[in-house]
Amino acid sequence: MDDLEFRKKAIIDPDSQVSEFLQKAVQTAANRRLLKEQRQFNHSLLNTLQVKVPDNLSERIILGQQLSLFKIQQKKTRQQQWRNWLGGSLAASIIMTISLSLFLLPGENGEALAQEVVTHVIEDTHALDVHMNVPKSSIDTMLASYGGKLNGPIGQVYFLGHCIIGAHTGIHMVLNTPQGLVTVFLLPNRSIETSVSLHNEQLKGVLYPSQKGSIAIVADKLEAIEPTRQQINQNLNWII
Repeated sequence: MDDLEFRKKAIIDPDSQVSEFLQKAVQTAANRRLLKEQRQFNHSLLNTLQVKVPDNLSERIILGQQLSLFKIQQKKTRQQQWRNWLGGSLAASIIMTISLSLFLLPGENGEALAQEVVTHVIEDTHALDVHMNVPKSSIDTMLASYGGKLNGPIGQVYFLGHCIIGAHTGIHMVLNTPQGLVTVFLLPNRSIETSVSLHNEQLKGVLYPSQKGSIAIVADKLEAIEPTRQQINQNLNWII
């Protein structure tokens, strides 16, 4: 079994017990990592499909909405009482100061996260060697597990898998574009405040804030970055 056959088998049937496949899996660290990621995704997907819809779900949703509205109304009432007590411009200044200190929490270091992304691309080179036509149903399923949804096409996907960057998981995709292969990382649990350029001797890219977390786009050609970024921004929506 060569490397390409192993990768295809790991994606399609990661729990296979075929001896040749298992022997190939322990030959290199990259093979072990790939198999581990695909097994985690497969088991996560199976667990998701087995979850039963709770009884009286619609009633619970309605009750939750009503409770949320009640809490919002209570909060508005307390805020109005607070403003009346403080009075005038002094009250406005104090409220603004409190709001900024409580709610405008800074994101993590974008430069550090960008370096983590570059390191992951360099260490995980097998993803660029997989040339499969990943079906949209697989993409939809993985996105749904993170609360995402595609509203339109993002191009041909050659590779799709989970990735672990730092202590958080995300989605690792490789797109086949007219400008060449482009790696995309969707990192819903890694938030940054501003865009960061991402590069080394061979790689170019950008890491930027998203509706949920952040997104990294990496390629060996700079002209491939912006078209992919526009396509992702237009068609990816985080619904949770």
